[in-house]
Amino acid sequence: MTDTFVSILTQVVKRGQYVKEEMIEKLHLLWVQKLLNDEELQTLTTLAEQSADPNYQEIKTTGERLTTLESESVNTMLALVELYEMISK
Repeated sequence: MTDTFVSILTQVVKRGQYVKEEMIEKLHLLWVQKLLNDEELQTLTTLAEQSADPNYQEIKTTGERLTTLESESVNTMLALVELYEMISK
């Protein structure tokens, strides 16, 4: 896929806010869909195994999910701004 896509995905994985097995499954789905190549899959899988927060718990209530979505949206926007700044140089 594009370097931008992989860079954003790398930032998400580095945050570690996921259940490790679920993230690895999602990475494999992206690979099956040919959105990641073999090397990207291996790199991101290794990073996911190293970065996963062992204390992370999935959010259960709708309110908690909305709060997390808002937080993730802000984090995604910050990552996009950082990526834009990198690309613009």
